[in-house]
Amino acid sequence: MADLPRLLYLGDVPVEASYHGSALLYRLLQDYPADRLRVIEGNLSTSRSDRRLPGVRYQSLDIGYARLLNSRFHEWYSRWLERRSGARSRQLPALLEGFEPQAVITVGHGYSWVTAARFAAEHRLPLHLVIHDDWPSIVPSSLRARVERQFSNVYRQAVSRLCVSPQMMREFERRYGAAGAVLYPARDTGAPSFAGPPDRLRHNGRPPVFAFAGTVNTAGYARLLRHVADCLDPVEGQLLLFGPVTAEQAASVGLAHPRIRACGLLPAGELMTRLRNEADALVVPMSFAPEDRLNMQLSFPSKLTDYTATALPLLIVGPSYCSAVQWANDNPGVAETVTSEEPAALIDAIGRLAGDPAHRWRLAENAKATGDRLFSASHAQSVLMAALTAGTPAAASVR
Repeated sequence: MADLPRLLYLGDVPVEASYHGSALLYRLLQDYPADRLRVIEGNLSTSRSDRRLPGVRYQSLDIGYARLLNSRFHEWYSRWLERRSGARSRQLPALLEGFEPQAVITVGHGYSWVTAARFAAEHRLPLHLVIHDDWPSIVPSSLRARVERQFSNVYRQAVSRLCVSPQMMREFERRYGAAGAVLYPARDTGAPSFAGPPDRLRHNGRPPVFAFAGTVNTAGYARLLRHVADCLDPVEGQLLLFGPVTAEQAASVGLAHPRIRACGLLPAGELMTRLRNEADALVVPMSFAPEDRLNMQLSFPSKLTDYTATALPLLIVGPSYCSAVQWANDNPGVAETVTSEEPAALIDAIGRLAGDPAHRWRLAENAKATGDRLFSASHAQSVLMAALTAGTPAAASVR
């Protein structure tokens, strides 16, 4: 570890043991030497102290007021935050307080990736860019052209470009003319480990229990989960929802359903144990909604990292172009896939999972073996370490 650079993380995605991009960063950096890492988070969304990397110093960069982003001034305030993003690099030397970074890593989401890129350029430090969504397509429309130009410049400035899916890597190379690498989300090094599928998969005898773990953050996701619940009727199955949604919130997005039970948000390790003990199959929904197409195509469902570790069979429901279906196509035998919104196709897939123990077992074994290979913490960290050691001159630091 002695040859690893002193690394500064600067970004608007909190580095914490929670979910989505935050979990990706936490797991990526959890074995990095604490004395060679500094985390500076934008103050619009900061990590919880009990979820942080042990022994690592965290600081906050003053950006603005999160409440204004959730008000009628959202578009105006977004423009102001973006315009000020480069100039905020002047705050960093005082925050660093003697920590002399040799490399900078950031996430292309929010506003601080521009600050990180400016700081890296000013101090001639290598920049490493992690991308888990297509940020230029997410910002308000009045900002889109400007952010697209900035993102293109920063993407080419970076010495490594770590994309969350093969589809994203190929699309961004086409757009920006610079090659990237695939950095799949990783499992937590302290997560529970299971040798193989649970023995109950070998037997029928009870109505099947399916489970979904994650956030329901678009109308397309909510419609699809309700569709799954409807298609459980023929086998009298149940759908468990694990995530930051209460029964009342589930009802507000149309998920009040006799076959759905909201189970709450759990820590990753406890969640995996609950899934392993209670579910017979795990659902990976990928929205069919036209407005979600680009996100479904380029992003990658991070839930697959923990899903595959449980050694349970997978049911992927989504359009043929989505990254989860493409992953299943690239790794035959890892999942039941349904690429149509027609109820008959989903009912048939559920029927196979509910009625064929040998089929369930094969899918579960294949999913676990593929996940062990692609989603291990050691694999993700090896991708990062290769990027850092190749892109960091030994003498580079802030003076």
